[in-house]
Amino acid sequence: MARVRLYVATSLDGFIADREGSVDWLAPYDARLYGYDKFIDEVGALIMGRRTFELISAIGEDWPYAGKPVYVLTSSSLGDLPEGVTTTTRGIRAALQLAREKTRNDIWIVGGAVTMQSALEEGLADMVEIFLVPVLLGAGLNLLNDLTIRPTLTFDGIEAFPDGVVKLRYLVPR
Repeated sequence: MARVRLYVATSLDGFIADREGSVDWLAPYDARLYGYDKFIDEVGALIMGRRTFELISAIGEDWPYAGKPVYVLTSSSLGDLPEGVTTTTRGIRAALQLAREKTRNDIWIVGGAVTMQSALEEGLADMVEIFLVPVLLGAGLNLLNDLTIRPTLTFDGIEAFPDGVVKLRYLVPR
């Protein structure tokens, strides 16, 4: 069965975006150097929250997930959507079911923080992959806030890169 993966970069002090909601601080770090191409090849569908979708869409480049079904969790209409993007108001569990109907490959919970937290709290995540980036933001959007449960994670690997980025991988036992 497809694994449900949280795959995210954080600042060294645990933020996924700065106080303005920007991820520009990640610009000097090329995701391809850290295995992104291999990762995205393993992914068959993506789930993200509305704010993450809007942030990615606002970059103004071509939709980066063309050819893969994307499910956006939202309570409001989003207007014109790229091909393959579907909105759902029924929550992460329903989005995950839709994704599993479309692929046997892994499913990426892209973000943001609320979406990733929901995946953990509802026991839907199989793997957590965190890239610690050697940047201190001091404030911003936390990776997670006030978890209602504390899943036990099993260490599954570490990889250090020459520029100081460190990838930590954990399994979420069921």
